[in-house]
Amino acid sequence: MKDATRFHYDIIADIHGRHDKLVALLARLGYEHDGTGFVPPAGRRALFLGDLIDPKPGNRTPGGVRATLEAVKTMHDRGHALVLMGNHELIAVHYHTPGRKTKWLRHHGSRNKKTHKGTLDDFPDHRDPAGDWLTIWVPWMKRLPIFLDLGGIRAVHATWHPEHLALLAGRTLEDDDFLHATADKANPEGTAIEAVLKGIEIPLPAGMHFLDHTGTARPNFRARWWEAPAAEVLCRDLVFPANDAIPALPVAPEAATMFRPYPADAPPVFVGHYFKPADAPLLPERHNVAVLDHSAAKDGPLVAYRWNGEATINPHHYLTHA
Repeated sequence: MKDATRFHYDIIADIHGRHDKLVALLARLGYEHDGTGFVPPAGRRALFLGDLIDPKPGNRTPGGVRATLEAVKTMHDRGHALVLMGNHELIAVHYHTPGRKTKWLRHHGSRNKKTHKGTLDDFPDHRDPAGDWLTIWVPWMKRLPIFLDLGGIRAVHATWHPEHLALLAGRTLEDDDFLHATADKANPEGTAIEAVLKGIEIPLPAGMHFLDHTGTARPNFRARWWEAPAAEVLCRDLVFPANDAIPALPVAPEAATMFRPYPADAPPVFVGHYFKPADAPLLPERHNVAVLDHSAAKDGPLVAYRWNGEATINPHHYLTHA
């Protein structure tokens, strides 16, 4: 899909049901509500990088997930937006799909219920086969593309990894065999979609873990996938975002095979997912790599990058909801 010459894009990541911030950001971008949906300025489109759903615990606004989905889908259906799948849309589809060997493709344990609760609170009919959650929203999420290459820009929720993207290209979760394959990391499709939507995760030394922003103990950390790790690089130097809880110990040599550094002459690529600190500067990670998730799901700003055709990311093109 290469239409970047036809439109300029307002690129927005990780809303997580914060419809209040979305409305404020669209207003600042010059989008107007015509009674049906938000209409962009002439020659522009929105590009949403996924994770529309699943508010963080303690940060839910009642009705926010439903309102976010309705606003974004309306823009999409009218040709005013492109929408990518995030890992939370993938999780939701797996959570609500019966497995062939298990009851569900994603286990309905307490941790997974907690992650998804803020969404299901907005859809009390989510168990009803005739309700709009299962007849409208899950099917729509299944159709979302996993990545986009628009020529002048690229977009993916977490990681631009050419080999994984080649395996996933042209596939959607509407394909039942593909859907089931993506739910198991033992399958190539599961490995690929995990990396593309959740990031390259490097194992810590045996027996070690750290607590992530949700308080969950993690034995792996998200890495700066766009770089080529130097020999004997330390875990603390490779983690993204920076985190002092990660030890200054060498990364296992075999982890280097997980990386596909992003070429310096490639088009700008935009991602979300990484939950940068709310006070992180509005700057790209590199001249052609930008992570746009600034913790809007909690106390951070919802951020847009206004792409106007440039080949190098311009820090002056960032805009926040407030």
